[in-house]
Amino acid sequence: MDIEKVMEKVRKELPPQPCVRLTVEKGEAGIFGSKLGGTPYFPKDMEFPLGRKNAYKDQPLTLLAQLNFEELPHIPDFPEKGILQLFIAGDDLYSMASECWGEPLGAQDNFRVIYHENIIRDESQLLSAEEIPQYTGGGEVLLPFTGQYRLVPAKPDTMDPNAHDFRFEEVFIRCYNELAEEPIKSLWDLGDEVCDELYSPEFPDAVLGGYPVFTQEDPRSCKALGGFDTLLFELNSVYDRENGIDIMWGDSGTGAFFIPRESLKALDMSRVIYNYDCC
Repeated sequence: MDIEKVMEKVRKELPPQPCVRLTVEKGEAGIFGSKLGGTPYFPKDMEFPLGRKNAYKDQPLTLLAQLNFEELPHIPDFPEKGILQLFIAGDDLYSMASECWGEPLGAQDNFRVIYHENIIRDESQLLSAEEIPQYTGGGEVLLPFTGQYRLVPAKPDTMDPNAHDFRFEEVFIRCYNELAEEPIKSLWDLGDEVCDELYSPEFPDAVLGGYPVFTQEDPRSCKALGGFDTLLFELNSVYDRENGIDIMWGDSGTGAFFIPRESLKALDMSRVIYNYDCC
């Protein structure tokens, strides 16, 4: 069976999604720039995000990623201006809910998603690096990386669905069986080579939009989370010794944030789920 013919049918049900692929580069991006880590853009008159559980209760969270949409290529339904920030706690689950499944993944207790619609350019109204609150709870702060990296965007593109998406296997098997003389019950009935192709898409260092990848299971297979249909941001593990890049989620894992499409269009960041997984 020609797998591409099957994928043509799959794409009608799971259309390619607009995305902006992001490359991680060593270096600073400035207070307004798109980056991992570093000093966040943060107005002095705003309450800094604090944790609500365990050793991070009432302790400041740390900037994971900052995305300045005025500097990034636009894709449908994503903001055209403003700054999006993802803050996490440096605990042993990188701030993901300890329940690791279902609705708790959306409780922004030890992670926070903040959107600044209008950017203040007067830096005297922003927290300086010295004024950013720091964790004082004791013990080791565990984060996927240290220091700061720039996030460099490629041109807007689209990304095909892959077998990591919780909807993919059912759709693919049905489409395959509509074309094949011998039906299959599982993707693995196609053999390792085909499965490797379906499970191993070329994935960027980080991405806005598109389709996710996981080392374990798509948490949205839980019925309560099926409505979180849009990949807001995903950061992969990246190790490039030559260029001084070392980003590692546990054992070569990934961190991903999902949002309902309608919430994204409304710029409502209160409904976001966050998942971290690794091998």
